[in-house]
Amino acid sequence: MGGAAAFALVQDAFAARAADVHAYSSTQARDALMCRRLHLDICGRLPTREEVEAYIASRVSRKQEKLVDSLLASKEYADYWAMRYCDFLRVKSEFPINLWPNAVYVYHRRIRAAVANDEPWNDFARALLYGRGSNFRVPESNFLRATARRTPEGLAEAASISFLLYPSENSTRKYEEYSKKYANYFSRVAWKSTREWKEELVYLKDGPADATPEAFMAELEGPLSKTFYATPVHRVHWWLFGTYAPTGTLNDWMGAFRSGGWRLKPLLRHVFASSAYRALPATPGKKNGFPARRLDAEVLDDAICDITGAVRAFESIAPEPFSFLPPKRRSILVEDGSITSAFLLLFGRPPRDSGLLEERNNAITAKQRLYLYNSGKLWDELGAMVKEERFAKLDPREQVKDLYLRFLSRPPDQAEYFLFTKKEDVSPRDIAWHLLNTREFIYRI
Repeated sequence: MGGAAAFALVQDAFAARAADVHAYSSTQARDALMCRRLHLDICGRLPTREEVEAYIASRVSRKQEKLVDSLLASKEYADYWAMRYCDFLRVKSEFPINLWPNAVYVYHRRIRAAVANDEPWNDFARALLYGRGSNFRVPESNFLRATARRTPEGLAEAASISFLLYPSENSTRKYEEYSKKYANYFSRVAWKSTREWKEELVYLKDGPADATPEAFMAELEGPLSKTFYATPVHRVHWWLFGTYAPTGTLNDWMGAFRSGGWRLKPLLRHVFASSAYRALPATPGKKNGFPARRLDAEVLDDAICDITGAVRAFESIAPEPFSFLPPKRRSILVEDGSITSAFLLLFGRPPRDSGLLEERNNAITAKQRLYLYNSGKLWDELGAMVKEERFAKLDPREQVKDLYLRFLSRPPDQAEYFLFTKKEDVSPRDIAWHLLNTREFIYRI
């Protein structure tokens, strides 16, 4: 049996399980769920089979807190959360931002270092606003270049989106107001070219002392401090739960953010220890429980490549300079918003034109489902995966277990073992293809 027939055979069984939150109530199932959830939210990747099995088997005290600490200390945490920062800081070489490639790479390295070193939010903002000099040699100077409108109003709007996130359906209108209200702080900012190709110097023209980004920073830490420090909290809530933080949650999280010296890691530790984060998955169609979110385009792409061994080809919309990325480059490590792939475009990677969170689209669409259900390329990649010598040598029951741990980060239950081992006309590739199309794989639940 292949393709649609295999999918139809087990679709109802998986739909029933996904709707049953009690399926995750056992200790082992809940451990597997939290292991997967934390790896996705902290590192932007699925845990390996070995990591899941080790976590389930572990009997140490406070093992979830220890896993959080281990993941927050990893290189992958810095990689993934730097990608998130690059989205709202508009790290993009080509139109309409036009940072240019050399500037993109130094700017990305500076942002990643801030995440890795857990730089306080106010210190990071100050570094960006105070950035002067060459866009190639002073990475922070690129903040005052990363906008389509290089006017005082355009800079004020970009700075407001970055540092004064406004959680409302009317946010666009609010930023239009901010662009006029705070334009004076950026009226002295100017740029000039050098003899180096695409190099640009950021400097301040002569003028009053209160017409500078430094004066705007004083406003952020003074009259605007409540909104300024709430901005990262709202972003974290959006990234993890898909909404801006409600008042009660905002007040609670702000306390942890403040006591942690306005650093991201103490805030995240507080969030991951909360009952809201540890909740069982929400029943589909209802609001109770932990909300499901479709995996980010980059995370989903990397997950499929990690499982199947496939590689992606990235491309830039601009013909020059040509961009060459390593064949096994992870999608979350593609620094430049102008370099993309057909998969990332299809699954809603943000263009990084405005810096607004709404630019990323994590809603599942008919085109995405059609691709996952019918892609010949995916079918071939799954075929190559199950032909691997290590996998082919496993007995049918172990093959089913291996596929579940790869795709869903948990072992199958007895009903699932029975479903797949008793059907002789269902091949391992059929099972893999179906698991790839389940809600449990495509979503972080």
